[in-house]
Amino acid sequence: MSVYRFPEGAALVFGGSGGLGGGVVRLLAQSGTNVAFTYHKNRDAAEENLKAIEDAGQQGHIGSVDLLDLPAVEAFASDVKGKFGRIHSVIFATGPFLHILPIMDAEPQVFYDTLDADVKGFYHVLKAVVPHLREGGGGSITALTTAAIPRYIATDGLSSIPKAGVQHLCTAIAREEGPNNIRANCVAVGLIAIGLSQEIDSPPGGILDQWTRQVALGRPGAPEELFDTVAFLASENAGYISGQSVPVDGGYSA
Repeated sequence: MSVYRFPEGAALVFGGSGGLGGGVVRLLAQSGTNVAFTYHKNRDAAEENLKAIEDAGQQGHIGSVDLLDLPAVEAFASDVKGKFGRIHSVIFATGPFLHILPIMDAEPQVFYDTLDADVKGFYHVLKAVVPHLREGGGGSITALTTAAIPRYIATDGLSSIPKAGVQHLCTAIAREEGPNNIRANCVAVGLIAIGLSQEIDSPPGGILDQWTRQVALGRPGAPEELFDTVAFLASENAGYISGQSVPVDGGYSA
């Protein structure tokens, strides 16, 4: 029996085909809730995660959704509400490709596109799901951000600057929608042995070395250590936690 408690309905994960989002999708299903999720282009990975949901004895629903297209995001959220009756938890686990370079070396359009993907994309998610959470009597929103917000590391601006906007949107929702029994939290992701951190081409002395030297535990985090934190915050177990940014970074931000 799962240690995480969820009500009837479904969790909705935006970005459920990647390494981080896919792990969250699978754990949510194993925890006894139906799961709907979006993907960008990786249909094969999405289908594998959908099968994992069904193998866990739950119902799944997937869709390719451009988060910059507000009507498309709203339509997918409405489809999920119609299929499952209620959306009780929303997880934002998506983001653009991570460019590692000094912020003044970034091309302006790359900077604009990254801001759009994170801040505008998350804003569209909120516009689409908050009405459904209100209608269902409340629920949770959990956004994956970065441990580089409180402790900046050189060349990580294209990650930390947009994710800071995501974090403040969570703070706004926690404050403004708390009376509607809606919680909003962030998980500040550190160096995890999966996902974008494994795709960075970082030479000796580069960003990965800088991160590792500053992690108090001296090791990357295991993926399950991140997934467990996300599932906990999304669940009813965390019913009195809202407006927080929980670091999963091995003491990097301490």
